[in-house]
Amino acid sequence: MKIRLSPRVALLVIAAMFLLPLALAWLMYSGTIEFKPASTRNLGQLVEPPLPLSWENARLDSPGSQEPAVAVFGEHWTVLYTLAAPCAEACIEQVTGLRQVHRAAGRQQQRIRLALLLPDQASPELKKGLMDIYGNFHLISDPSGALSARLAQVSLPGTPAGAAGTVYLVDPLANIMMVYAPGSDPNNLKQDLKRLLTWSKLDEQS
Repeated sequence: MKIRLSPRVALLVIAAMFLLPLALAWLMYSGTIEFKPASTRNLGQLVEPPLPLSWENARLDSPGSQEPAVAVFGEHWTVLYTLAAPCAEACIEQVTGLRQVHRAAGRQQQRIRLALLLPDQASPELKKGLMDIYGNFHLISDPSGALSARLAQVSLPGTPAGAAGTVYLVDPLANIMMVYAPGSDPNNLKQDLKRLLTWSKLDEQS
């Protein structure tokens, strides 16, 4: 037996099919309906809520650099790595891994900045050695201690707050939004960055 709908009822059914998903999406976006997936595809740990930082607290220490840090990192995705003192074999290995992450980004490299937070009183030899590894590194220091204090507010299970060797992913709005424990596989960062750069337009705002 066929069920025949009047044109008005059929129109209402079609309208509901289009409008109900939109209404549900708006309610989820506005927070009226709380939805949180059981798992996410990211390999780093999400910082929830994202923690804002100020690049004005950083000072560029790269040879020949004259720009303020905010001019270099503002409106870009920034991978921020805290160097150990001294920067021994494991540290150099991680730094080299970050170089490979940046190179693997291909045409997206211009959207990414690599910032290495130097330990206190870093030697000229260390700075030169890091730049020899990769000329696209941006060496930064934290003379006021404010930047390091901010990073220490990011909690990572099983890792002391602000531990050297931690990698922070900072979005173009200067929010710390993901963190990777010391010794993490750089490929995890590479995969997360690839997805973010594919879908995000934060660094393309007018």
